[in-house]
Amino acid sequence: MPRKNLIRTAQFPYHVTLRSNNKDWFELPLSLMWALCKQSIAKAQACYPTNIEAFVLMANHYHLLIWTPNSDLDKFMYVLNSAISKEIRTRTNRINRIFGDRYKWTLVDHERYYLQVLRYIYQNPVKSQITSTSHDYPFSTLRYIYLNEDFGTPIYNCNEARKLLLEGFFERDLHKREIIAKALLRSSFNYPKRSSSRRAI
Repeated sequence: MPRKNLIRTAQFPYHVTLRSNNKDWFELPLSLMWALCKQSIAKAQACYPTNIEAFVLMANHYHLLIWTPNSDLDKFMYVLNSAISKEIRTRTNRINRIFGDRYKWTLVDHERYYLQVLRYIYQNPVKSQITSTSHDYPFSTLRYIYLNEDFGTPIYNCNEARKLLLEGFFERDLHKREIIAKALLRSSFNYPKRSSSRRAI
């Protein structure tokens, strides 16, 4: 199947995913992979400024919610994935390709879909039964939001609904944290529904 043409936009974010070759686990510990990913994100942003809203690293893939003010997702992703691949090869002496295919993207152009994507990204570790709560997973930007820690590059926050959803993390209020944690485990968020065509993530 031919690769779909990139829809260039600065108005809406993209949900980006990329898997390792043959879906094998990365050959490095996830803690080291996480450090390499953060370093590579900073490198790519220095070349092509973007706004990272969510990033979750799993054992053989990652999820990214990203805004591109200059409509240059392809250029950013090239630098990002090249940097990650180079670092892995340096540490493992691997010759074969690191990632199985080029990254996949979907344009997140509606609020309901945006909330679904955000929830899907952050709940990946929970659905994989790695952790019981999304904010406890260490290889996720949500963890940094929850603990009010520095991710290395700013974690973008543009959507008012998301601000309301995560305000408990920023205020560090225990009761609100519990509310947010429960919200992330529900099948859907309690926001007003708007009529729109549903999209698969």
